[in-house]
Amino acid sequence: MRVFVCLLATIAIFAGCVGAWWFYWPVLQVESRVKSRLPEVASLSGVFYNKKTGTACGYVSAHDPGGSAAAKTHFILMPDGDLRLDPKDTIQGSTLQQLESLRKHADYLALVYASCHRG
Repeated sequence: MRVFVCLLATIAIFAGCVGAWWFYWPVLQVESRVKSRLPEVASLSGVFYNKKTGTACGYVSAHDPGGSAAAKTHFILMPDGDLRLDPKDTIQGSTLQQLESLRKHADYLALVYASCHRG
């Protein structure tokens, strides 16, 4: 009976380790790739890796030179390693400048919708 319980416990531990590797290894890889591309990353949060599209999404906070807390910025890490950040352009200026800013925001939101949805 003890052998059976030990064997069952060993299989459970092995399954737990494989499950943790399967779900958390891609997230750890994403975090290291984002930190290597941004020089002053303070923290990452809400990281999600989409296995269907091969993209990762989440929020990144950078160190502020003044020492105050920095705002979160949404990011998308593409399968080819390209890092895209949420455009923070304000919508102001001439009509043409406003339209260009709106286009950048719409393109980013379309990319979020195509790459970052869960389910």
